[in-house]
Amino acid sequence: MRIRHLILPIMMSLSAAPASAGLPLTSCHVPYVKEAVLCGTFRVPENRSLSGGRQIPLQVVVLPARKKPAKEPVFFFAGGPGQPATETAPGFADSWIREEHDVVLLDQRGTGKGNRLDCLVGGSEANPQDYIEPLFFHGTRYDTCVKALSKNADLTQYTTAASMRDADDLRQALGYDKIDVYGGSYGTRAGIVYLRMFSKNVRLAVLSGIDPISDRGPLNHASAAQQAFDTLAEQCAADASCHQAFDPKTDLAAILAQLRKSPVPVTIKNPQTSKPVTLHMTASAFGDGLRVMLYDEGMGRSVPLLLHAARAGDFAPFAEVAFAHSMDLQQDVAMGLLLSVSCTEDVSRIRPEEVAPATAGKFIGDYRVRGQMAACASWPKGVLPKDYEAPFTVNTPVLLVSGKLDPVTPAKWSEDAARYLPNSLSILVPGAHVSDSACLDSIMKQFVQSGSGKGLDTSCIAQMKLPPFVLKKS
Repeated sequence: MRIRHLILPIMMSLSAAPASAGLPLTSCHVPYVKEAVLCGTFRVPENRSLSGGRQIPLQVVVLPARKKPAKEPVFFFAGGPGQPATETAPGFADSWIREEHDVVLLDQRGTGKGNRLDCLVGGSEANPQDYIEPLFFHGTRYDTCVKALSKNADLTQYTTAASMRDADDLRQALGYDKIDVYGGSYGTRAGIVYLRMFSKNVRLAVLSGIDPISDRGPLNHASAAQQAFDTLAEQCAADASCHQAFDPKTDLAAILAQLRKSPVPVTIKNPQTSKPVTLHMTASAFGDGLRVMLYDEGMGRSVPLLLHAARAGDFAPFAEVAFAHSMDLQQDVAMGLLLSVSCTEDVSRIRPEEVAPATAGKFIGDYRVRGQMAACASWPKGVLPKDYEAPFTVNTPVLLVSGKLDPVTPAKWSEDAARYLPNSLSILVPGAHVSDSACLDSIMKQFVQSGSGKGLDTSCIAQMKLPPFVLKKS
């Protein structure tokens, strides 16, 4: 689920009947959702081991089911880590899910209004170059975030496990018995952790773009992105028109060789201000820009054309797309929360000697993983349980969805997660990261309605088609 609308609840005087007295909810309107929904602020202890410690406010939006009595509510866990779940409300407003299920959106601790761990390092209007470089490219500069954020937050307490305890506390406060879990991207990691901790409270789960506990984040970004690009290039070679017009692999190799020798200056228009900005396209910026483009299967169909133009000397079309995508990402995600989660749960498990073999020969190289490791060197870490990586078994029905072109959570991670979820069904669709289609909707609807992966009709997957390759500039 990738939705960028900012949700600023407008509170109304009309009170709606809360699901439980544990958390009063009030009727409210949120941007891009026509009807009134329910809003509230859920306060949780930042550190549950401290008596009388700091309380942190978490924003809640509930989109009520249209039919009463409602069935199990759907708790949505957002991506990132760092995206506020309440920002995805418009994507659920007209969803089939709401016919019989409440949709509950809880901002993960460190992401939402009143508790957002923003880290003002990276791209800005004054420093647009950093928008196109890989995240955490200037790793040690994130020390300034630690100092600023630590004045009002204990950064060791912003882990997935702590957030899942928040979610279960909310479940109880709203008076729900069992819930359905829906997670996308990092939200699948959150969903898996919730299942491991509270499986007795879950009827079923739908997880798309699987990020299992065994995935160590940035260490695997290079191989995942390379696999997605190679698959895209193979599809271009198999398409007569694309093959005749383009050679993505040869073009990319030539571009990176050129940029490693000397960055190329390029002037584009800032998509938010319409002002011209001059960037220096480096090999690291180009590689990361390509990686981010591959997240969306629609944008991916323009990649051969963009590479062809760049190799011919016109970097502007590529730079415009890369800049817009990277700007969106850095502004949408609370980077302090991303670091608190990833430094504790992913980077702490990466050994320096693993980096070279994991990134050698890959088009993004080692920039991202080494930058994130540098940023994490002084970031306060939470405590990982000793059995964090130990095998476990959860028998809850789970639908696992992967995209063949996914540049960050490839299908192998679905296979890994399925080892601990014996009652799961894995499906592979043609798309990219957290893909969406009418076919997938129909499969998920069957799964949610039946409460089981047995007997699902998944035949429509064979009929799914990717958009055609873009052969010329519109």
